[in-house]
Amino acid sequence: MAKADAALEQADLLLKAGHPDGAADRCYYAMFHAASALLASKGLQYTSHRAVLSAVGKELVQPGLLAPKHHRAILDAFDMRQTADYDVRADLDIGNVEQACAEAREFATVVRAALGRRAGA
Repeated sequence: MAKADAALEQADLLLKAGHPDGAADRCYYAMFHAASALLASKGLQYTSHRAVLSAVGKELVQPGLLAPKHHRAILDAFDMRQTADYDVRADLDIGNVEQACAEAREFATVVRAALGRRAGA
């Protein structure tokens, strides 16, 4: 979760500096690292982004550890990151990026709570 927290902090700095592309990247990575931490708590590790995204649905949403809206949020954040990082004409709307970052903060909070429940089990 330390990587997720650092990515969220970086996203906030990038948003304040007027860099929505960089903020979109960091918001996605906050969710990616949080999801990876929760998956690791179940003994699961993956080597690709697509595998982690798929596992969020199968291993975290289906058993009820995360709500379906959180799966949608990480999928949307991945798409936004792809656009920000690889589309040379990308001009992301700062409002959309701010919304994605709010969803990333919520995602991290929910994952942190799920990790706490797993630790107490």
